[in-house]
Amino acid sequence: MAPAGAVSAFSTILTARLSWAAAMGILALAILVGAVAAPARAQGTGQSVYVASGIPVEVTGDAATLRDQAVIKAQRDGLRQVLKEIAPADQVEGLLLPSDDEIGSWVTDLAIDEEKIAATRYIGRYTIRFAAAPVQEFLSREGIAFAETRARQMLMLPVYTDEAGTTGLWGPTNAWARSWAQPQNLNSALVPVVTPRGDLDDQNILTATDALAGAQAKLQFMAERYQAGDVVVAEAQMSAPGADGNRSLALDVTRYGQDGIQRYQDTLTGAGGDPDGLLAQGVATVQQMLEGAWKVANLVDPNKRTRIAVHVPLTSLQQWVAIKQRLAQVNLVKTVDLKQLARSGAELEIGYAGDEAQFIRALAVADLFLVSSGEGMSTLTMGGAGANP
Repeated sequence: MAPAGAVSAFSTILTARLSWAAAMGILALAILVGAVAAPARAQGTGQSVYVASGIPVEVTGDAATLRDQAVIKAQRDGLRQVLKEIAPADQVEGLLLPSDDEIGSWVTDLAIDEEKIAATRYIGRYTIRFAAAPVQEFLSREGIAFAETRARQMLMLPVYTDEAGTTGLWGPTNAWARSWAQPQNLNSALVPVVTPRGDLDDQNILTATDALAGAQAKLQFMAERYQAGDVVVAEAQMSAPGADGNRSLALDVTRYGQDGIQRYQDTLTGAGGDPDGLLAQGVATVQQMLEGAWKVANLVDPNKRTRIAVHVPLTSLQQWVAIKQRLAQVNLVKTVDLKQLARSGAELEIGYAGDEAQFIRALAVADLFLVSSGEGMSTLTMGGAGANP
């Protein structure tokens, strides 16, 4: 909440400028104005790229200090994982990390997912959330670009062709879909995915033939059904074991999204007696394809900042609150200065990191849409359920 003096000053200004302020409550509106200047970052969408999940730890030594040792190791390994996920892995690999104490000061939340303690041995798995600012500052000092925009969840449609040549999308014979359904495969730092339930409604909407043909009206309907952004059709074709005892898995992945259609292909080889292992390798490969493409498109120069004048048309106070909340979810937004608030809309100056295309893409993830309205001004509108409250 803004200080009392600030509220009074804002109230005076707003009373002069806004005919609707008295009806809606000057005090509530003044608080909103003060809050916009420094939007709080919501935990969740905006910060989730700075979370390391499922960090395995194994240490040995004195039983009295085993857990302390494990926490220190988990924090260091977790930071390394976050850095690899948001920055180019080859640039992060050789980085000298800060001291254990400094890394510990960056941690905002730590959860022990599982642990086993013996006399001299500790095995555990941790989830660690880091504050965004020190991680960003560390990479900036090293001159390393990083991606901090998390994609809107993508709908994954796994189409499987088995070694007999049978192709399917739904049903228990789709071993490829079972591999994707594992929880650890769905919560990527940058590119989260969701898989369909495969119920009768899904089966009536879309067939494997539709998916492979790119039937975009049906794919879009499925995306809306699962509240997803892009749709990914991932076809996997499993071969029979060859003379050398190995089998291959051919991957043909098509991503349908706001940036157009992108296609990725690869062929993997594995032991003929372990098709499930080869499918798991296929899942990891597709994840790397999607995450790599998203990361490259969203790498931000840490030293580049831009300011833009923005008009926000408004129809209600509730809409203004919703837009403010969504702006707070966009990591690329660094500052929001309110220049004027009127019944018909707000005039903002937004400072953001990265280039214009990256900024527009990051806004779209939060269902905010920016278009140029000429003369150095852009218009920001809101999509989704909050567009017309």
